[in-house]
Formats: sequence, structure tokens, C-alpha cells
Amino acid sequence: MADNRKYYYLKLKEGFFESDELKILQSMPDGYLYSDILLKLYLRSLRNGGRLMYKDVIPYTSSILATLTGHQVGTVEKAVDTLKQLGLIEILDNGAIYMMDIQNFIGQSSTEADRKRDYRNRIDAEKQALSDNSMGQMSGQMERQMSTNIEDKSTPDIRDRDRDKDKNNRSINTSIAPSSKKQTSEPQETPFITLQLNTGEEHPVYDKEIKDWETLYPAVDVRQQLRSMKGWLLSNKAKRKTKRGINRFINNWLSREQDKGGSRRYMPNANKKDEAGNCSGYENYIDKFLRESGGGIQ
Repeated sequence: MADNRKYYYLKLKEGFFESDELKILQSMPDGYLYSDILLKLYLRSLRNGGRLMYKDVIPYTSSILATLTGHQVGTVEKAVDTLKQLGLIEILDNGAIYMMDIQNFIGQSSTEADRKRDYRNRIDAEKQALSDNSMGQMSGQMERQMSTNIEDKSTPDIRDRDRDKDKNNRSINTSIAPSSKKQTSEPQETPFITLQLNTGEEHPVYDKEIKDWETLYPAVDVRQQLRSMKGWLLSNKAKRKTKRGINRFINNWLSREQDKGGSRRYMPNANKKDEAGNCSGYENYIDKFLRESGGGIQ
């Protein structure tokens, strides 16, 4: 009897775990748990071409992913945040999770470029649909509000009351100085530095991102390396990055510096000890990792 069932499978290249992203991921505390979660998300997304959304309607929450992957909810939440920072997954406003490198692991090599392009177009199309839906809702609310205002002002009693109100407002406004108006706008956060893209635009880098990188690459002076990146991009116009690729460029640069041993002579909170006189768990982990690996990932 013929087997007509459809099977889905994942094809990993020999150097899968040698990529910069996987090296960084597995060098972190619980990194091997994160990589296990990543592989399980790859496998679960195969049936839908790399997109994770239960029955195309219900987003996968941390608790659902914890049940499916067999890990603790807290571990899954940290793993998802880390995978987003490394560019391995993308989460849309509707909760859909896209596995960004999935097209490297399925199908024939001759169609790889077409699959990648179609997959990126699929993500962009869903983003645009979400944006259009949001704009449509705002437009509908404005139209309903305008219609309500027109209907209200069509009543003679209300028109007369509005005229009296306008007269009173004009007399009151003459006695109010312009300086009494409250300032409602809030100052925007100033970026630490900007990196020039291949389009000529400037990509801003904020303190929050720098703090994340300082956690990922503890041996690296991240702020100085960002200055070095800016100088390199200014001197190498033909090699400037796209808006989508700039974060990968930054992570690759910092990863190489971490592999070299970094430029910091000390670790943040390196002298912080517990009641028994021992360094905190994270600093102990980094110290042990650097000693065992000879200064970084080879």
C-alpha cells in the first residue's frame, strides 16, 4: 500500500554550528539550551515554510513554546530575546515568528536565491498588511468622529450655543498670554553614534543596544569599537552595509574582537563578591570560558 503522507525535514550544513551567531549563542550562559530551542523552532516551522503561528491565527506565547520545546518559560523568554538580537528570528506585530535562515536548510541549491527572495517578500507583505489594517482602523475612527461632529452641529440649539461659546472663548483668549500653553512634546533620545549605510543614511546606535552588546561581548570596549566601525565605513564607501545588514555587521565585528581577547582589562562588576567572597555567577562563567578557550572562540 503506497504511503501518501507528506514528510518535512531539515537539512543542516556541516558548518552549521561554526557560524558566528551559533558560536555567540552557545558561548552564553544556557547557550546550549537556546540552540536546542532554536532547532526545535526550525523543525516546528517547516510545515509552514518558516512561519510560526498556530493555525495561522494564534501566536505562540512563551508558555506555549515552553510546553512544545520542553524548557522552562523563563529560559524560553531569554532564548527568544537573544535570537531576536542575533537576527535569527523576527517577530511581527501580530505575534507571527519568522525563522530568518530557514531557507538555507530546505530544498535544492539551484532554487535557493528564489526561495530566499520569496520568503523575504512574504514577511514584508504580512508587515504591510498589518500596517494597512492599522491605518484603516485609524481612518475609520476619524471618519466616524467627523460624521458625529457634523450631525451635532446641524441642530439649531447647538449652533446657537456654539456661537455663544465662541464669543466667550474670544474674550478669554485675549487675556491669556501665549506662554501659558503647556509643552507636550518630549525630547527624543540622542544616539551615542551613527553609522553610515550604503544609501547614505545614518543608522543610529543607542545606549540600550550598547548595554546589550556589552553583556554579549564582555571583553570588548563596545563604544570604542563602534567609533572604529564608523571610521572604517567612512573609509570604505563601497563596503557600507544595508539597513537590514548593519546589525549583523556590528555583531560580527564585536564577535571577532571578543575572539581576540577584547580590549578591556577588567570585567564589569569583576570585584563584586558574594557573602562567601566569590565572584558572581556570570563573571565566573566568563572568566572560566576565556581561560578554557584561550581567550575566545577559535
